[in-house]
Amino acid sequence: MSELFGLLFSAALVNNLVLTNLVGLDLQVAASQRMNEAWLVGLATIYCLAICLPAIYLFDHLIIIPLSLQYLDLLFYVILIIVVVYSSQQLMHRLLLPMHKEVDAVVPVILINSILLAVILLFQEQNYSFFRLMLYGISTGVGFLFLLLVLTCLRERIENNNVPEPFRYLPILLIALGIFSMGFMGLAGLK
Repeated sequence: MSELFGLLFSAALVNNLVLTNLVGLDLQVAASQRMNEAWLVGLATIYCLAICLPAIYLFDHLIIIPLSLQYLDLLFYVILIIVVVYSSQQLMHRLLLPMHKEVDAVVPVILINSILLAVILLFQEQNYSFFRLMLYGISTGVGFLFLLLVLTCLRERIENNNVPEPFRYLPILLIALGIFSMGFMGLAGLK
């Protein structure tokens, strides 16, 4: 049980893909403009990870490995991500009619989200079981959402405070991200 909690804590905070590998940093900075947009992008990322990872796992173990198509795996993963995201978009159109404009705005953002592909490629390196892969993916999405909400709050504080002109907006945001990253690196030694 403590091993699973360690995996959840590690993927969400200590080894956060945005802070450690700079995966999805551009999306973090772009989506942290408004709080409702940050929530929408973060929840959509968690949803896509929860849907894409089982599909990738099954596709990998039923088609790619038995047919020895490992040299085409990246192409298959990208195509599968596109199919899952667009089919989810169509499902959302049918279920959430009032929100279809917000869903349409998030779909291109999710498609260029490198977090989905990074989690899939890290899954190949770690050789996780299906359950551990789902925990890893969802906790990575939760860590992505957490950091996105923190950046959104930080942006609001920067805009409301007197920050020197050369540091306004992106420079102070990147400095804060660096400090945030170093703070989470300090948690890496906990056992």
